[in-house]
Amino acid sequence: MFEAEARWLCRTLEGFGPQRLSPLLNLGSSTAAFRELTQPWTEEQLFRPLRRRGIDVVHVDQRDEAGVDIRADLTEPADLPRLRACRPRALLCCNLLEHVTHPDLLARHCLELLDRGGLVFATVPFSYPYHRDPIDTMFRPDLEQLGALFAGARLLDGAIIGAGRSYRDDVRARPWILLRHLARFPAPFLSFEKWQRSMKKLYWLAAEYRITCGVFEKL
Repeated sequence: MFEAEARWLCRTLEGFGPQRLSPLLNLGSSTAAFRELTQPWTEEQLFRPLRRRGIDVVHVDQRDEAGVDIRADLTEPADLPRLRACRPRALLCCNLLEHVTHPDLLARHCLELLDRGGLVFATVPFSYPYHRDPIDTMFRPDLEQLGALFAGARLLDGAIIGAGRSYRDDVRARPWILLRHLARFPAPFLSFEKWQRSMKKLYWLAAEYRITCGVFEKL
């Protein structure tokens, strides 16, 4: 999650009272170390303000590590009853939809966890290079395409926001990574798929990363 994304979510969440948000499931939460050390802005600008408002945040992930409250796989129907038992009023579904083979199924499962009026805060890359976690389907929807996934819900708010970062920032921090592109450029025959991804990534030396963000209310 980018810092600009966390800020957008924080501002949007502030538009709803605690009774509309708590308990809130953070789906694909990763670990406490990731939220607090690798991406500290998620703790500082998103989760800490939620706790200050008295909102109960439940972190959900497939891994069984510190900072994960419930271990569950959102693509597995068998795991849904345990999450449904939390009686969530809202969900964070951030940067998950591009990492599953059936994003429509994941979106449907999200809505199945909620009662009528429940809220889903969803984010997904709109302009961003290939990144595995463990896969990347290159699903890069606009708001209309994102809304089509959440059939049975209405879009309350949404935007495509700039991340304030690009591949240029990574290159500034680690200039040697450009050598990967230079080394791969004359040899597309070794793996054309990897060659193509490497060449496409250079687009973001000039272009800003962007994220599609939406808030949906279950009908």
